[in-house]
Amino acid sequence: MPERHRDTAGVHAGKLVVPLNAASSPPLYQASSYEFEDLADVEQIYGGRKAGAVYGRFGGPNARHFESAIAELEGAEAAVGAASGMAAIDAALSRLARPGDAIVATREIYGGSYVLLEKDYREAGIRIVYVDQQDLAAVRDALARERPKVLYVEALTNPLVHVADLRALADAAHDAGASLVVDATFATPMLVRPLALGADLVVHSVGKYIGGHGDVGAGVLAGRAELVEPARAYLVRKGATLPHFEAWLALRGVRTLALRMARHSANAAHVAAALAREPAVAVVHHPSLPAHPQHALAAASYPDGTGGIVSFDLRGGRDAVERFLPALESIAIVHSLGEVATTIAYPAVSSHRPLPAEERRALGVGDGTLRLSVGIERAEDIVADLTRALAGLGERVEA
Repeated sequence: MPERHRDTAGVHAGKLVVPLNAASSPPLYQASSYEFEDLADVEQIYGGRKAGAVYGRFGGPNARHFESAIAELEGAEAAVGAASGMAAIDAALSRLARPGDAIVATREIYGGSYVLLEKDYREAGIRIVYVDQQDLAAVRDALARERPKVLYVEALTNPLVHVADLRALADAAHDAGASLVVDATFATPMLVRPLALGADLVVHSVGKYIGGHGDVGAGVLAGRAELVEPARAYLVRKGATLPHFEAWLALRGVRTLALRMARHSANAAHVAAALAREPAVAVVHHPSLPAHPQHALAAASYPDGTGGIVSFDLRGGRDAVERFLPALESIAIVHSLGEVATTIAYPAVSSHRPLPAEERRALGVGDGTLRLSVGIERAEDIVADLTRALAGLGERVEA
């Protein structure tokens, strides 16, 4: 090679040597674009006849690696990552329902999903109908009346952890000619696999349990290739595909997901039982408790546990909440969930803020409702922090 000026050498100097033996941990491909050998190479890679990468917006090796892992865990033909959980939900729903169609959705919908349906889908001419996903007769009536393209439910609802009868819901949706789309963020494929129960697509907010460490913003959807690939093309057009580093982090989370979900679930059951004995607590929402309305369904559908979310209502409403939260020592107020550390959120001002107050209360999310994301610490330490904070409410607890 002829001698080059240092300005030129500075741009091209050095050579990356890729080891022939594989790395024990997946390498990070933090490249926004890729080189091609010639025009024939361009044609083959763009045409999908040769394995290769095109451009960051089209996804990269780390995204494909993560997607293949989720597809395998979900028992799906294909999966596609997205820049956020909401991007994954939008990609799933928007490819199934168009203006003039209808979507029947769970009344216990996450606030961000509610805003998406109300502000974007309804205003685009899609009919949105909400139904109690626990009431199968009401679901069937809505499906028969609306003949929707989609039935959208949550495997474990936010924040009251109601359990969806996914097989029955899938049968009802398919009898009406609709596709069943399931948000399984709270469960992950380690606790339930909706596709095996008849769902058509499953979506996750990856930044919750799958990522698990509070450092990922991502989403993913999985299902039959004929449904996933249009969603992938949509995400590419929107510029909402999964970034490389987030994909790398998300796959790191997958590696420990089974261990973490087992601990989250066991700890949550322990914490729920402890909270149920506290006089300052009016009601505890967790399927492990016999009083929970889906206790029997959860026991049959979730033999490995129902995840780490425990919600509970304080006697005394918002006043009690405002006194209780500052008294916590190790449990931080974080309006997300699924991290290794235990955190707590107040749905009325966070996840369910977009819902009208009367609708929120009708769902059972009151002014005293708190959502606890139980981490992987020792369960006794979590309970001790909660007990200390609850003790300060004793003298003002309403009967």
